[in-house]
Amino acid sequence: MRSKNGFTLIELLVVIAIIALLLAILIPSLQTAKEMAQGAVCLAHLRGLSMSYYLFSQDNDDKLVMSHQGPDRWVDVPHAINPVTGARDYTSNDPHNSTMVEKENGIRNGLLFPYTEAPKVYHCVGDKRYKVNVGTRGKGPYRSYALPAGANSPDGTNGWNWDTGINIGSHHFNTLRKYSDFVSPSDKYIFVEENYTHQGGTDPSLPPDAGYNKGVWSFWKYGYTSWWDPLAPWHNDRTNLGYADGHAEKLVWKDERTVKFAHDRWSVPYNQPNNPDQEYMSRAYPCRR
Repeated sequence: MRSKNGFTLIELLVVIAIIALLLAILIPSLQTAKEMAQGAVCLAHLRGLSMSYYLFSQDNDDKLVMSHQGPDRWVDVPHAINPVTGARDYTSNDPHNSTMVEKENGIRNGLLFPYTEAPKVYHCVGDKRYKVNVGTRGKGPYRSYALPAGANSPDGTNGWNWDTGINIGSHHFNTLRKYSDFVSPSDKYIFVEENYTHQGGTDPSLPPDAGYNKGVWSFWKYGYTSWWDPLAPWHNDRTNLGYADGHAEKLVWKDERTVKFAHDRWSVPYNQPNNPDQEYMSRAYPCRR
């Protein structure tokens, strides 16, 4: 019998069950939509950075910006600003123990910043590491993107020599120094999403001890079929890449080892023969061959 004032208990339970079922269907879809939106924003940021990379070379006699951190490079390391002189202060903090203001100082004082004009362009919205406390005063990395060593890194970086190049197994490569060194810019990535961590950061009971993406994105640690620094898993276990011609693409991983390495670089071997993801990153790596 229906109550004159409302629903029966059974009817209420049926309504609640229907609502719960609808939520169970909708919530994963909403999460997927959110991840897709974050991926789209990330691709826009990578397109902006990639175009800035190209424009810098056009404004500087074909020279590529230096792919490392420091003064007169694409970004500087996180640092303070002297409140009296306005000069950069590298002595008052450890970059791995840096505040958000110091991280943004490193971005603003990089050579590509006049082309981007916004620190958020250097950050993937799916990258939440900057919310994690690191050290005594710092946060995790804010800048999500990195340049590979083969694209005009400082002489000697990861064994890359400006004059003699580098040998990776039976392969020999030379560093790119000018934009015209790219044989096919649309096929060579220059910006990657890097999930940089130290080994101390693998313990879930401890905060990561990496306060920023240090150095360059390193590759080929133990040979031509080996990873070194992990790519990031921020887009439903996919990653985005920015290319030398100014476009950006999503890379859908095909090998489970890539996914595991992105989440925890010590969970699987660095050397991964017959990994199609690693093989693609090798073919599209920016260097002179």
